[in-house]
Amino acid sequence: MKKKNSEPPPPAAPGLFGDSLPAPAPARKNGLLAFSYSKMSLYEECPLKYKFKYIDKIKEEPKFYFAFGNSIHTALEFLYSVKAPPFPALEELLEAFRLDWNKKSYLEKGYRTPQRADADYQKGLVMLKAYYEQNRAGFKPPFLVEYSTDVEVDGLLVRTISDRIEYLGGGEIEIIDYKTGKDVKRQPSQLYMYQKINELDPRLKEKIAETYGKRVSSVRVRQMQYYHVPTLKPYVFERADDKEIGAFWDRVLGVAENIRGIRFDPTPGEQACAWCDYKSLCPHFFGGHPHPAEQLSSTTENIEALVDRYGRLKERMDELQAQLDEVGGSIARSAKDGAQYAGSQYTARVKKNSKWEFRDREAVIKVLNDFELYQKALTLTLTGISGVLDSADISEDARKKLLEQAVKKTAVDIKIVKKEGLI
Repeated sequence: MKKKNSEPPPPAAPGLFGDSLPAPAPARKNGLLAFSYSKMSLYEECPLKYKFKYIDKIKEEPKFYFAFGNSIHTALEFLYSVKAPPFPALEELLEAFRLDWNKKSYLEKGYRTPQRADADYQKGLVMLKAYYEQNRAGFKPPFLVEYSTDVEVDGLLVRTISDRIEYLGGGEIEIIDYKTGKDVKRQPSQLYMYQKINELDPRLKEKIAETYGKRVSSVRVRQMQYYHVPTLKPYVFERADDKEIGAFWDRVLGVAENIRGIRFDPTPGEQACAWCDYKSLCPHFFGGHPHPAEQLSSTTENIEALVDRYGRLKERMDELQAQLDEVGGSIARSAKDGAQYAGSQYTARVKKNSKWEFRDREAVIKVLNDFELYQKALTLTLTGISGVLDSADISEDARKKLLEQAVKKTAVDIKIVKKEGLI
């Protein structure tokens, strides 16, 4: 799925703080595109959200359900990280959960109140006690725990992290993935990724030889399971066949091709956008609501006719915008601030203001992240970040770093009113 050389270059992406800027290239390592199932899922949810998170590297607000799930995973990692019996006692498991839970405050974990955080902590204790009692009779040292690997395949560097891997003999393995959220029926797409990558991973053969003293020619995933910790339910999936894996991998390569092609148009959706941390930065949304111009009118035209109509309107809009910018620039250069000018048909009042412009996207984002200012930035419009600079609680060091990337220019606001009696 290589991109043809005859294709036009991708359009410029909306600038984070003003005018359009060239979209930055996706992160690569040794010419390979860094990839994972979570990255693919986010791109499929919304390409622009992927860009904000993985390319612009704008931090999201902390999510309490991630914090809760991470602490449960950490406790279970502690439980199974033994080379031989005995396993940790229940009290030790709960202490491991407590220690990890207390590493961050309730706000850092994404809770709004300490009471809600305490309630989830108690829920976690109950959950782990039930898990321990349910599984203690079958405890045995696993093959691998929290196994992370990076595999090069088809121009990608794909990372998977398996919560637990059991060795079944003969080069066959079982992959277990813990889930702590809602007990919903899951599609096995993530497990397809595990199967594909783990069977290509040369390190797994070495791990089997090191652990069990037997060399195998290949590794084969016999089965995979989601283990829903809150309900103690395992959802077992048998090995996917070549057709399933092939269809899934075509989907992976399609997403990767779009990322390489710098295709990051937003895909608005009521539910997804309502909870998105980046909606105030999205050019299609103001406070989570679509621009009026983006609303689709009802029509009976077929899709081909609509495409042509859209193209003609876009060309006209671009031509008019170019003319508008040119004439507006001429007015700005000739007019005085606060002055009013009357033509034969319209009257214009011109107001000039100073504004900041930030041209180096990466440098500004780095400053925002370094000084934990991204939350303030997310509340701003796309046209400026002067509110951060003018904030009373910004440190002088942060202000200095932002000013190094800033250029002050004059913004001109032209208010046009049509004269009465003219149509």
